[in-house]
Amino acid sequence: MRIALVTETFYPAVDSTTTTLKATADRLVDLGHTVRILAPGPGLASYRGCEVVRVRPLEPTGGQIRTAIDGFEPDLVHAVSPRFVGRKALKHARRTGVPTLVVEQSPILDLAADYWRAKVAERADTLLVTAPWMVGRVAELGADAALWQPGVDPLAFTPRLRDPWLYDSWSRARSKDGPQVVVGYVGSLHKRNGVRRLADLAALQGVRLVVIGDGPERDWLERRLPAARFTGPLHTGDLTVALPTLDVLFHPGEHETDCHALREAAASGVPVVAPRSGGAADVVRHLETGVLYDPADHRDLRRAVAAVAGDRHRGLLGQAARTHVARRTWVDAVDELVGSYYRGSTTTSPLLGGNRNDVTVEPSRRRRADGSLTRTV
Repeated sequence: MRIALVTETFYPAVDSTTTTLKATADRLVDLGHTVRILAPGPGLASYRGCEVVRVRPLEPTGGQIRTAIDGFEPDLVHAVSPRFVGRKALKHARRTGVPTLVVEQSPILDLAADYWRAKVAERADTLLVTAPWMVGRVAELGADAALWQPGVDPLAFTPRLRDPWLYDSWSRARSKDGPQVVVGYVGSLHKRNGVRRLADLAALQGVRLVVIGDGPERDWLERRLPAARFTGPLHTGDLTVALPTLDVLFHPGEHETDCHALREAAASGVPVVAPRSGGAADVVRHLETGVLYDPADHRDLRRAVAAVAGDRHRGLLGQAARTHVARRTWVDAVDELVGSYYRGSTTTSPLLGGNRNDVTVEPSRRRRADGSLTRTV
């Protein structure tokens, strides 16, 4: 197939959307599909042999997107959490008859609900969300969505990459009181992620906080957590070492969707403490792979972190966490995406799998860049 992947962020960005898009593109390329990525600029112009068309910010967006899609003649437009770029791509695809699939991995705010339904949900031939709670949320807004959960790369994120030297530094192993338990947070430092809850852990004895990420709340957190280590954002290569070097991962987000950090920490053999809400409740198995706390009770948060940090056998939670999340790799997730959802969006390619004679191929009409129509199968 010829697949146009449309995203609001891509390298050099370090965020959950880029994680999803990279993993999807990697597997599609491995399967032999032809991929073009549409993303805001500036940034890389190619990725693994795929052209990355950068939308220039100072020029009309619509024209650039129309040219990129029409020149590629995709069998499918696949948009990830469409916003400014993705919405225009969906609009053009709908106008020219190109099938569309949307993976929505951002919470939908009440104020934007009507706009999102009109500009995203109603333009998508197939709408997927990445957490069970979002299926209900989309239904509340009058749309239908299927559940497609992300995967993890257990070869990249593994306990084998734990770095003793880095751990000694983070835990202050050479201090007079001996090493502390390293409790980490990974993610953007935005208020919507609940990161101010990290300040509730400042008084915990024997714990050293390591905060991986950046955002507008960093200054606020640094003033209240003077003993914490702030690393800034880390790229994947560095993160594969940093995560297994933690003793515990704490993530306070109550409306998590893709839960990449939780899955990657679990694959790294690190137990996770997270709220009993949002997507975390579907990734963390309470008292088996980590601990879920009541987000309405600040004392429960501290008790949960203190309990895991103080448990000498917390490594068993980490082992169970790795076993649990490794059951769904990115290969599994993207193969499901292609086999179950690309198949439902378009039936024009035998690369979808199965016997070509079992596929019903319907002729379609595709609009060229010059406005004329061509009949294709």
